[in-house]
Amino acid sequence: MKKINFTKTSYMAIPVLDNEFMEYWAQLTVVEKESLLNVAKQYVELKKEDTDTDDLRKQLVMEERAKYLKGEGKSFSWDEVKDMAVNKEKRNGL
Repeated sequence: MKKINFTKTSYMAIPVLDNEFMEYWAQLTVVEKESLLNVAKQYVELKKEDTDTDDLRKQLVMEERAKYLKGEGKSFSWDEVKDMAVNKEKRNGL
């Protein structure tokens, strides 16, 4: 089986991948196909969960931004940030 570098695969290569997949798919039994399909479903669901995490993270950042724009919450000057980066005791301000 030839290895494919998916990070460099272009959209033009998708039909080639589909054809190669179908060649292998035709060689599988029904049980093997069901097993492979379950793995593919789990992979897609896992990617959805990762996306949800990204959305939650973005929502949190946007909420913090809204607080900042309203003048609510704590903010730091650039000098305070530099001091906290160097001095661990000053990080308690977070």
